[in-house]
Amino acid sequence: MDPKRGRRRLLGALGVLVATVSSGQGQSNNGATAGFYAQVPAQHVVSEPAGASRCQFCHPSQVEGYARSTMAHSLRRAAQEPGGTVHTPDEKITMYSSPTGYWQRLESRGDVTNHRIDYVIGSGNHASGYLLDLAGHLFQSPVAYYTSRHTYDLAPGYEGVANPDFTRPISEGCLFCHSGTALHIPGTSNQYRSPAFSAEAITCERCHGSAERHLNDPRAGTIINPAKLEPAARDSICEQCHLLGVGRVLNPAKTFGDFRPGRPLEDVFTTYVNVSQKGTDAEKFKVISHVEQLARSTCARKSHGQMWCGTCHDPHDKPVEPVEFFRSKCLSCHTEKFASAHPGKQSNCISCHMPRRDAKDGGHTAFTDHRIQRRPEGQQTLPENTDIAAWREPVPDLQKRNLGIAYVNVGAERRSPPLVVRGYRMLTEVQAQFSTDSAVFTAMGTALLLGKQSTEAELAFERALQLDPESVGGETNAASAYLEAGDIDRAVSHLERAVTIDPLHLPADMPLIDLYKRQGNVAKAAELTGKVNAAMDRPSNQAGERNSQGNPPAIAEAVFKNIQVLKGVSSDQLIPAMRFITASLGVKCNYCHVPDHFEKDDKKPKQIARDMMRMMLAIDKDSFAGNREVTCYSCHRGSLKPEGTPLVDDEVQSKSGAAAVPAEEKVPVSMPTANAMIDAYIRALGGAAAIEKLTTREESGSTTVSGQAIRIEVFDQDPDKQTVIRHLPAGDGVTVFNGHEGWSSMPGRAVRDMHGAELDAAQMDADLHFSLHIKQTFAELRVEDPENIGNREAYVVSGTRQGQPAVKFYFDEQSGLLERLVRYASSPLGLVPTRIDYGDYRNVDGVETPFRWTVAQPGESSTFQVEQVRQNVPIDDAEFAKPSSPPPKPSGP
Repeated sequence: MDPKRGRRRLLGALGVLVATVSSGQGQSNNGATAGFYAQVPAQHVVSEPAGASRCQFCHPSQVEGYARSTMAHSLRRAAQEPGGTVHTPDEKITMYSSPTGYWQRLESRGDVTNHRIDYVIGSGNHASGYLLDLAGHLFQSPVAYYTSRHTYDLAPGYEGVANPDFTRPISEGCLFCHSGTALHIPGTSNQYRSPAFSAEAITCERCHGSAERHLNDPRAGTIINPAKLEPAARDSICEQCHLLGVGRVLNPAKTFGDFRPGRPLEDVFTTYVNVSQKGTDAEKFKVISHVEQLARSTCARKSHGQMWCGTCHDPHDKPVEPVEFFRSKCLSCHTEKFASAHPGKQSNCISCHMPRRDAKDGGHTAFTDHRIQRRPEGQQTLPENTDIAAWREPVPDLQKRNLGIAYVNVGAERRSPPLVVRGYRMLTEVQAQFSTDSAVFTAMGTALLLGKQSTEAELAFERALQLDPESVGGETNAASAYLEAGDIDRAVSHLERAVTIDPLHLPADMPLIDLYKRQGNVAKAAELTGKVNAAMDRPSNQAGERNSQGNPPAIAEAVFKNIQVLKGVSSDQLIPAMRFITASLGVKCNYCHVPDHFEKDDKKPKQIARDMMRMMLAIDKDSFAGNREVTCYSCHRGSLKPEGTPLVDDEVQSKSGAAAVPAEEKVPVSMPTANAMIDAYIRALGGAAAIEKLTTREESGSTTVSGQAIRIEVFDQDPDKQTVIRHLPAGDGVTVFNGHEGWSSMPGRAVRDMHGAELDAAQMDADLHFSLHIKQTFAELRVEDPENIGNREAYVVSGTRQGQPAVKFYFDEQSGLLERLVRYASSPLGLVPTRIDYGDYRNVDGVETPFRWTVAQPGESSTFQVEQVRQNVPIDDAEFAKPSSPPPKPSGP
């Protein structure tokens, strides 16, 4: 069938533009070394990136127990899922699995569209929902699988919809609770990096804080124990997901991902809940979250803050016999003799006092009634005029601002003019105080638009756009105000800008198509319709990892000889895998390989290494669902033979070289934000204006390779071109990146193309204005705990970039300059770190420039000392051409 036909109903259904409130509503009801670093031999730096997956090595029982919990299965990749069918008055949706994945087929009035499902959301204990990735945008399927009934049905929110479609966008706020870390693209509603998650399911770090910080300093004071926190911070850890309320309002300049365990939620956002009118029996009215229900229970109220979620629930230990387990929790408090009419102490307390409801009763409702009533009663629906209030108030300066936004959001959802007006009036009172807060003006614009005050709404939305010019929601909101006023041209202008920011923002695409038609611009309407149809009808998340540039590399066995274990991996991943092995065991290549005849199997260690790789891959497959958790380094830790006997304390200290850290030492509570550190770095370099003036740079200097001093020349040209020439005794080694492609050559060897992470790193190295591009390059920038480099403290910022391993920046606390950069090359066996230290900064043409670079990889290091720098001088484009292959060696006399 014609794929365009399957979208016609969609175009009509979404043709009406509705203003959206994007101000924190959230939830409602690298690569390998390149350039100079590519061939330079590093001081012993064997370190594996730390993360939640490392917890298992010291806390195996807790990790094993957590792996059985629902949180550990909050989101996963779709696999072979149950089949089934859902019928609506106008449609049929069929679920089926095939060798190419799990699919859902929508049949509507003769049109058939197949959608490949990418993610399953929810643990499946009660229900499972489904997400699909269309051109980097996440959408929700209209069906869900209900475990208790072993059947599919419409997902919550789709009940009663005659023609549900796959167009409900999944926002950052939704994924905050259901995933580990979602890589949302700022300014968009549902666009994400590829892959969309750096951690799919919820990890240990969601409750316990940074695992890396704890691994760097493994003591009780560097990890969060929720039970030992003060009540607000303790409860916040559970409330971040289990207290939905009627809406959440982000604080200025915050995202949901800014929440850190150990701090109250109100540092980041405020949750608003329904409150009953005075004189009414609050117990009779319905609340939907576990937290609200528990707070109403007699048990919690009489505990004076001592009872919390952790009193009965332990995510590390899912009870094998839940009836017995929870009964013991009840009887630990209820020790008195029961009335004769009460069942015996061997009965099921939960079935009577905390009855369950079917999962189909609502999407975010509590499945178990946590009111813990003596005689459970049903809950009545709240009156329409129900007020709202903060679950816990934010700081005083934000109370009126956040409540005003919440009133507008909730009032718009309930279509309650009194709430909207109340919120608008509150915001006018704080407008001067928050004159640079786009969320305030967005909410005010929404209130004015709902009140048919389109001219004033235009002013509010335009002000919001001035403050946040890259917001697709802001452009759509402004268009809605102009459309309400009848100003079609300006509405079209804003919608076109929205589509430029995010080509698949449906609330802008569909109205823009309709307006083009009304203007008689049929060609533009057809063009945009075609683009939307192509994106929506394309199978989601196409198989195969995309290469950064150029043709994909061949598989390993097509390039290298005698590949046995790593068959099928990309050829550009084989050398990083070998580097990972040498780093993990502290050996050189010739430990396993015959020099110059790497394909031979003459050495026994090579056979042992193959067996060990098979064992390691099997462990990961059988015990960790195929995720790379156990690596060579997990056991070897830089030694040829793993330690088989536990070390006593003084041995551990002597081997690790770690100095004792006083238990009372406190981690800094307040540090500059990531953006502030980067801004300080730019100022320390000489300022953005001075950096932007750089067009070229030539550097010359020397380094030492295998005990011999060699000359090095580096040529950089904006944008993103770099050539590095190493004048080796046997001839020149050349590495080139021309802005799109990269190559590397060594004396006597064929020119090698760069691929994947190596090419990605080369582009970073070649960017003369990289300091100005850090914020745009990295999807997420996170501040980590400070570390010492030498005797000076450095602030640490971790950046995530398009699914690549994190890159760490170390900024000197006093000067603000970049002291160190650490990035990682991915391999089939693990991550290989590269550490670059910068020093000897000197001012060249108004820009601070490092004259010393020390590049370290596991087992080796090299320092390049710059002797001369020339900037803004002409460089021939021929310098950035692909190197020529060396002439063939003579065949003999």
